[in-house]
Amino acid sequence: MEDRPPQAAGPDADRVRATLAGDPAAFGDLYDRYARVIRAVCHDATGNLAEAQDLSQEVFLRAYRNLATLRDAERFAGWLVGIARMTCREWRKQAARDRRHRRPLDPDRVDPDGQDAAGDDAAEQLLQAITRLPQRERLALHLFYLQERPAEVAQETMRLSRSGFYRVLDRARRRLRRAIGLTHGRAV
Repeated sequence: MEDRPPQAAGPDADRVRATLAGDPAAFGDLYDRYARVIRAVCHDATGNLAEAQDLSQEVFLRAYRNLATLRDAERFAGWLVGIARMTCREWRKQAARDRRHRRPLDPDRVDPDGQDAAGDDAAEQLLQAITRLPQRERLALHLFYLQERPAEVAQETMRLSRSGFYRVLDRARRRLRRAIGLTHGRAV
């Protein structure tokens, strides 16, 4: 197994073909390249890091098992994000079913102040604002801020032109500024 950074790997299509030809390291390169984005997509759906990590593992397992069904190896990134969205949708449905079957909270166990300390934290406020963004804008933020070559990977994954991608990203930033009350200062 070669020891090289993920950005040194060839294009996605080459890695897909190598995986299908029996090279497990090639899929490892794909995992290294997209794991953070997939975890971010899953975190948007769950709001829980542990659940997001579990779901992202499920996404990559499904992708590996179904790699031969990918029609266009050049579109691996978009295909993978689609699997993540579908997996998260299934998780949300299951979580909703589970909530219906749970008993209500015991009032004696609820915090008497009714306050959530994490809710006051600026980082938590930003995460909550991100989860309220339209899905396309959330994906643009995740791709831009979590990838080594964000503009290239993001516009390819989202099937947008470079300027189209930056318009979506700019809209997301403006919505976040409004949501968390930033009018001046550092850009989001």
